Amino acid sequence: MSVYLIDTENVASNIVDPHSNINRKFYITERNIEEVYNLFCNTVIKDKNKIQANDLVSIFIGVVLDHEHYYQHPKKKNLLIARDKQITINCDQFELFMQTYSTEYSLKEKLVITAISDRLIDDTNRRNKGEFYTPTLFVDYAHSMIGKELGQHWRENYVVWDCCCGTKNLTRDYIFKELYCSTLEQAELDISKNYNKEATSFQFDFLNDSLDDLKVKAPKLLEAFELNRSICFFLNPPYTGASNIGDTAKKGLANTKIGLAMKKENAGAGSQNLYVQFLFRIFQIKRRFNLTNCHIGIFCPPLFLSGSCCKKFRKIFLNDFKFNNAILFNAGHFANVSASWGISFSLWDSGVQVNKNDFNYNIVDVIDYKIKIIGSKIIYNTDNQLTLSDFLSNKSKHQEKQEFPNFTSAIKISSNNNFGCKNTFGYLINGGNNIDRSLMQCSLLSGPFSNAHGKNVNSENIIESMLVLAVRKIVEPNWINSKDEYLAPNESDSKFQEFVNDSIVYSLYNTSSSQSSLRQIKYHDKLWSIKNEFFWMSKYEIMDLAEEYNNYYTYEDALNSRERFIYAKLQEIKDDLSPEAKAVLDKSVNLIKQSFKYRETFNESHSEYQINNWDCGFYQIKALLKEFMPDHLKEFRNIYRQLADKMRPMVYELGFLKK
Repeated sequence: MSVYLIDTENVASNIVDPHSNINRKFYITERNIEEVYNLFCNTVIKDKNKIQANDLVSIFIGVVLDHEHYYQHPKKKNLLIARDKQITINCDQFELFMQTYSTEYSLKEKLVITAISDRLIDDTNRRNKGEFYTPTLFVDYAHSMIGKELGQHWRENYVVWDCCCGTKNLTRDYIFKELYCSTLEQAELDISKNYNKEATSFQFDFLNDSLDDLKVKAPKLLEAFELNRSICFFLNPPYTGASNIGDTAKKGLANTKIGLAMKKENAGAGSQNLYVQFLFRIFQIKRRFNLTNCHIGIFCPPLFLSGSCCKKFRKIFLNDFKFNNAILFNAGHFANVSASWGISFSLWDSGVQVNKNDFNYNIVDVIDYKIKIIGSKIIYNTDNQLTLSDFLSNKSKHQEKQEFPNFTSAIKISSNNNFGCKNTFGYLINGGNNIDRSLMQCSLLSGPFSNAHGKNVNSENIIESMLVLAVRKIVEPNWINSKDEYLAPNESDSKFQEFVNDSIVYSLYNTSSSQSSLRQIKYHDKLWSIKNEFFWMSKYEIMDLAEEYNNYYTYEDALNSRERFIYAKLQEIKDDLSPEAKAVLDKSVNLIKQSFKYRETFNESHSEYQINNWDCGFYQIKALLKEFMPDHLKEFRNIYRQLADKMRPMVYELGFLKK
């Protein structure tokens, strides 16, 4: 069996696909050891989270270098003997690993591998605590991106400062002419003392310490600022935000001197994200020393360019730095990080950004152990543009407040005291303005919610409210689009009215559409009856069903009522409904007719749903269908999904979102 040396200058070849050619063995080197170690832990070791970091590293290095004390059990193939311990493993993956990677090394090579153990232990501990570290593939890609923009010799020609270096993950595999590495914790510098020995490494709290401290800790760096030398800030700052309600672990994290300075300069909302504070401090340094050739290469979420919370920060930052280039990749490439959001690496130069709304990113992914561009994405903001919330507000005239029951769900009332409006139909919860927030912060209820982020719904804005709900629910969030902001639509487009009609139908049956019909509910010592103005059938159709199944309560309830608002609206537009919307509406009518015979039985065991009210919302009806007609409900969901698929492209065509 041949042994092949990996070209350590070619990062893409540092890790090979174990399935590609089992007749080749590959050396583990200082450059690829992290990836090989992670591969070993993720595929070979079972229950790795139950093993301490130092033990995991010892097992890995023992398997590679110490065959006498670390070996597969001769009889129990799913056990690894690790000196006096037995570790449960995936035997097939262990054998594949041993076939793929060399375990024969010179004394010098063994010393190199062993010396890296502290680094592996530290990185494992950081991941276990939820801290992010940058995978080597992306570090090298970032270096190549900077090289393309600043020149291949940028590490020799620029003063480079990693102002939150941690254990020097961004720089430790490269040599710099003038590198400065600083971090909050001295312990991290102690761990990484064998890396970038050419650098000036020092403890420094970038968000609190004074630059005057550089006179002692890094005088040459301060001199570089004073002489207006070419500077590159290269960093992967903390992504932690302090805005999560109820997250006590994050409480106070944003209370830094830089955070306070941002508030004084009217850029405070963005300071809840620590990486925005890092960018603001760099901006301050550039301004203070009037740096004319200052560059930034930063790993962070792209929210600072899209989020409304960073609007005031952008107004300041984009007048001193201009966008150069950027990539967006899945956060799941960072160990133990959720894959539901994206991380970017972006490059910034000194100058004024002309287009302050749109920024073109390359989407990249790891394919065959190489980073490849798989698409592009515009990261955009709504600065100086009308948002979807603005659109709704413009359609909502002044509403006279009055007391109204507050809801926690479609059928549960709270003791809160948020006011409804006169002649209210319901309440649209409309928190945030991006796709990610739509999951939890957009719902349509029959009355006010404890969270005041929304609008009361009445006859003047009910259609627009249903439109907003549909728009915010049709496009599902992923790591690429999760921070996309909603814009006001192009109402002059010929397809706009068709979309409005579709939205009326779509919003009636969405899982976040929680309108209900309730009678004699107690709120603040008064009895209330809630009418469901979103009901889609005539009271006479319901009365016919009630008579057929001898349901006296429902018959009388409908007899003394008037037709509901949405039913009347559907009569106006029924000939203009799309085939997909009409199919959903027709199916929902059939479900009510077919399920009516179960109402009395369902009410006996689930009286809280008040299923005998004639104008029940789909939330109430769905509970009955789940119990008595689950297959029919599944059929309905398939038809409903077809309507959503039809509407989804129109969200972009009409300008609610940018592609």
